[in-house]
Amino acid sequence: MIKTPLKIESFHNLPSDDAILCRYITIDKLLDFLLEARISLVKLNLFEDKLEGVNLEHLQLNYKSDKIAEQMKNEGNAFEYLGLNINPTKRNLFRRKRENFQDTNYASCWYINNHESVAMWQLYSKPDSVAIRIPFKDLLNELSNYNFNLPNHNYEKLTYGCVDYHQFNNFEKLCSTDLKNDLQGFIKDSSFGHEQEFRIIVEIKEEPKYTEARGIIPDEDVDEINEAQNIKVIHLLLPNFKNLPFEIIFHPQSTDWHRRNINKMLEKFDLTFKASESALKDIFK
Repeated sequence: MIKTPLKIESFHNLPSDDAILCRYITIDKLLDFLLEARISLVKLNLFEDKLEGVNLEHLQLNYKSDKIAEQMKNEGNAFEYLGLNINPTKRNLFRRKRENFQDTNYASCWYINNHESVAMWQLYSKPDSVAIRIPFKDLLNELSNYNFNLPNHNYEKLTYGCVDYHQFNNFEKLCSTDLKNDLQGFIKDSSFGHEQEFRIIVEIKEEPKYTEARGIIPDEDVDEINEAQNIKVIHLLLPNFKNLPFEIIFHPQSTDWHRRNINKMLEKFDLTFKASESALKDIFK
């Protein structure tokens, strides 16, 4: 199991002690979860939200800079074409920081709610999918006591907590937001608020890319080396996996055949996880 020097940090915003964490996953991800006893974390630059890792301070800076540029343009003088040149150095620094964060951080995202979500079933699953659930306090115990393994990578830290949602296009409100909780990786636009997200983020040390080797070895070999370093998914292994109170919820539209096969799989792997039909089964008829 992982011991120091990996640093573990909790975000200020945590679920309540009685909260339930849930992941809506496809059958292939369920198989990986059960066979390998692990939680997958995906590189942030592969997420749908291209602003993953943004800072509120960056958004505030962009808005204030654009306001200054607009005022200059309205004056109709020599500043008319300077719109892209307001605070360029600092804005570029923030953008590069976000891109680097996306390239070196991996996340596992969980829905926080003690009840199932129609929206989450529809967005992140198919009829042969499932939801896996676990009490927050039980997963927290594994994280805070280093009851996990993170093999084969040079890690910086592990961070966990709830996502804070902000209306990114409400710039006046955004600029009045207190930046004391401006934690990179835990801020998203309110359009994602339906996800009610708790996430685990693992940061790895940045690996150098071998672009400097071009001209010494063939370009295709350089590309192959760089792609081999481009790890898209890492895994958090759970040595205490079989003893954790995971529960599997079948998709509301799952078939008897599908449910039987998953139950047989649990039995074959000697897993005592509870498997239940969806409470929303009647809604999906």
